[in-house]
Amino acid sequence: MRQAVCNTLFVAACALFTLAALPAPPSDNRLGWHGETMPEGLVRGKKEGEYVWKKDGAIMVYVPAGPFTMGSDKGEIAERPAHTVELDGFYIDKYEVSWRKWKASGLPYLKGRDDRLAEVQAPDWGIHDGQPVVNVDWLEAKKYTAWAGKRLPTEAEWEKAARGTDGREYPWGNEPITNERAISREHPISEISTAPVNCCQAGASPYGAVNMAGNVWEWCEDSYTPGFYAVSPRKNPLNQEGGNIRIVRGGAMQLNQRYLRTFSRYWLAEVERISDVGFRTVVSGVGSAQP
Repeated sequence: MRQAVCNTLFVAACALFTLAALPAPPSDNRLGWHGETMPEGLVRGKKEGEYVWKKDGAIMVYVPAGPFTMGSDKGEIAERPAHTVELDGFYIDKYEVSWRKWKASGLPYLKGRDDRLAEVQAPDWGIHDGQPVVNVDWLEAKKYTAWAGKRLPTEAEWEKAARGTDGREYPWGNEPITNERAISREHPISEISTAPVNCCQAGASPYGAVNMAGNVWEWCEDSYTPGFYAVSPRKNPLNQEGGNIRIVRGGAMQLNQRYLRTFSRYWLAEVERISDVGFRTVVSGVGSAQP
């Protein structure tokens, strides 16, 4: 009897210790998990570190203000030179925008495929709600952001969200790509279709964003011009000098590791609609400059 009572007390004490060790969420509902004031329309999620944008229900993560190294002196010409960029704080979708969310927006799409029509349309493998919306051009991605009250990330914001502040080669670090970390051409599913937006949790970035390497390329706000890195502003850079040629980031499912690095860059005409290009969205932090 005495032993049973002692065991019960011990379990209760352990439970109390565990609860005490957990960080308490901020008591003010206007404050985020990091103690920052949240913008209107954003609430703390159920899981620590996650937020929810009420309009589209997207789970978001916070990228705090501060400097990071953008580009790489080891990369391609367009990825040089490595340079320091200072960004305001912002929130970025944890996952790529899915077909489910595109449908919820009420924006048009074709359930089949007809390349003669300038509309978002199903890829060859069909529409699956949990997979990223694709065959969406930059202008159509902007229509979604307008509906949701959000925006596309700048190229610098995208890279910081993927890379963090330690200059890592991939979102998860400098270790090689594995099937648990990214959807690249070595992954079996890449021969069939894209993967669900919530796959590859082991490849999450330092801030918790998933699939920032592989699966689909992602549209950024910036246009592309050669040599921009050499003259890029240090604070909140945004290149709008390249007209309708827009940056995409992150690589895609049928590409090798070179394209999946955090600093790898590619660009497309803003009206191009491709089956391995999608997007994710961001929200500026309170007091941050609006691109």
